[in-house]
Amino acid sequence: MRNRKLDSKTTQKNPQAKNSPLKNGKIQKDIRQDSTPVFIIIIIVLFLSVLFGALYVFQSMSASDESGETNFVTDPSKMQKRSDKQSDTLANKTPKSEKLTETISDNTQHMDKSFPTDNVPKHDNSKRVPPPEKVKPQLRQGIDPKIEEEMNKFKSTLQTGMSPKKIFADGRRLPPVELLPQKPNNSSVKVYLYDEFLSEAECDGLMKAHNRHVTEISKKDPIICFDTVNTLRQHLKAAGVNRKVSPNDFMAGTTCLDKTFSSEFKDHIHSNWSYSTAFYRGESRFSNVFEYRVKEATALKPENGGKFQITSYPLNVGYKLHTDCIEDNQDKRDRVATILVYLQDVEEGGETQFPELGIWVKPRKGRALVWNNMNEKGKCEHLSIHQAAKVTKGHKFILQRWYYYTSFYSLGKRPPEPHIPVMESGTPRVSCDEYAHGSCRWYDEWNYDHIIEYQKQKITLI
Repeated sequence: MRNRKLDSKTTQKNPQAKNSPLKNGKIQKDIRQDSTPVFIIIIIVLFLSVLFGALYVFQSMSASDESGETNFVTDPSKMQKRSDKQSDTLANKTPKSEKLTETISDNTQHMDKSFPTDNVPKHDNSKRVPPPEKVKPQLRQGIDPKIEEEMNKFKSTLQTGMSPKKIFADGRRLPPVELLPQKPNNSSVKVYLYDEFLSEAECDGLMKAHNRHVTEISKKDPIICFDTVNTLRQHLKAAGVNRKVSPNDFMAGTTCLDKTFSSEFKDHIHSNWSYSTAFYRGESRFSNVFEYRVKEATALKPENGGKFQITSYPLNVGYKLHTDCIEDNQDKRDRVATILVYLQDVEEGGETQFPELGIWVKPRKGRALVWNNMNEKGKCEHLSIHQAAKVTKGHKFILQRWYYYTSFYSLGKRPPEPHIPVMESGTPRVSCDEYAHGSCRWYDEWNYDHIIEYQKQKITLI
């Protein structure tokens, strides 16, 4: 088609072709009357003139194509510009797509998809909190500028107490029941109970997700960490192991045993620990449902809440007497209140006991306990001390979340794995707290409590 068009244009634009003797009647008549070779030569010359003229026009138009005056697509630079423009468009879309993929991955990584949903606000937790660093901007090297800007703009909120009230959830009436102390005291600690706070389906879904996650992560032996070397000594002594240990037995910069010693310690205490898995705000529909329900029932603010923990207690495992807040602590970024929900009945044992208040509660599926650990001025209340009795028959599962007196930027955000100790990705952690007031607990994630430098600078961290 294009050649035809060019030939037509050539015929119109070539003056020689326009006045060609081939179109002159007189010459045509002479040709017919006289067939001398001269006229044949003239015809050949004229034909060649027309042919060369057509070739000239064709080359001119081809040149205009290459210069870009006629068709910019053949211009490599302009093709590059168009390609760059398309790339810019794709670049603008790519982060959103990656973010969506990350969010979908997070939503299905830790929780089941079968949770019922309510009309609740959604929270985006696709942004990861940076590793703990000093608050001064110049010391936060390597942090994403957008996250650093958010950190600088962050304003903390206070949670000085709670206000339990009756609510309805999925047709269930949930009135709070205050559990009155059986011992006289002047403490501000209040303990409330809500039966059927979670439905059977919610409880079953949480236990199923927890068990599946523990089974998967437990394929690797854990690294075992301690608050101090003295706690390690006391555990070894209780296990009947005569072995001298020192801080040199910990991996560099940490209070954690190496892989070999961790495996030996695991055998010494026969894996006698509870199991904890965690999920965070926005990582599942259930996290939105739960924090909204807690807010409606107790006035505990979602933004002052930490991570959600599902913990299971095997036979003969409990947790010793402890407070959820730190006594005589000047830092108000501490646990002002706790909500704990039992995910199934326990045949024997597993009660939550407040010995100083004379209160004990038997696990019952869907039942929630909520209490304050600190007073309105932000002081840790000693009488909030409690323990989880050992399970003597059956298996215990709970969901719990801590709420903090003063919120901070990293609260409720999943932290990245620390740089030490060096270990295989996906390795679980067992943390053994102060021997007299804690127990060993298996975790599916790592935090920074085992890093010596972090403990030294904890008061200055975000």
